[in-house]
Amino acid sequence: MLAQRMGKLRGEAQESMSLSPFLMPILFDFHGAKSFADLAELLLAGHFMIGHFTSFGKLVDEKILPRTFNTQKLDAAFRKANRPLNEACFDDIDHLVTRPKGKVALLSLKASRWTIQLASAKNLNTQFSIILKKHPKEYDQIVVGVYGGKRDTLTDKYDILRGINRGKVHDVVDLTAHVQVLAGRDFWSWLNGDERRTQEWVLDGILEGLKSAKCGEECKQLLAKFAEAFNERYAKHVKKDGEVDWQQLLTEING
Repeated sequence: MLAQRMGKLRGEAQESMSLSPFLMPILFDFHGAKSFADLAELLLAGHFMIGHFTSFGKLVDEKILPRTFNTQKLDAAFRKANRPLNEACFDDIDHLVTRPKGKVALLSLKASRWTIQLASAKNLNTQFSIILKKHPKEYDQIVVGVYGGKRDTLTDKYDILRGINRGKVHDVVDLTAHVQVLAGRDFWSWLNGDERRTQEWVLDGILEGLKSAKCGEECKQLLAKFAEAFNERYAKHVKKDGEVDWQQLLTEING
């Protein structure tokens, strides 16, 4: 993951960054920027955070779970070779997890409390109900695993996907007997036979990986280089009196 993110920083960060000519003067003023170099670090951080979250999600999904916890990732090839997992109702199922006594649970991975909105929660409820209705003998346990946070901090969308209405009544099916939501420590413990220190071991592995990568100093240098290049690119929009010609910048970005 770090190698991929470093490559992004070395190469196309500035070219792939999407800038809003309407938001930039607001950010410039809000953060008290004196130059575009001051703004560069903020913009770069925002640009990269989306990629960071996506990359870490892939790390959990494609590396940590299959290699450490022996889950079966439902990639395209596995779905195609193992029906009925290629049916649309399984699209939001990410892994098969073998439980004690050989039972298999379906796992849908989520990153945090904000990962699902109302529409996706209702869709999950629909898809899960179809699975349980069409394939009750093969799959009767579905777990939505949230690998960051605690169960009591999750939004009500995680109740809605199980068919629970807290306030407004939504058209959902009660799946509480077969669908479980596990977050944070509870999720990692469940993956590892209810061993409560599992999440600490996962973090230990990540910290060891960081020591091996030794990317700290290079990251600082690359960020400084980026800020310099960003400033050079947009400094032409700074007038002699020090004010930024935002209309000129708008024309460069939007045409």
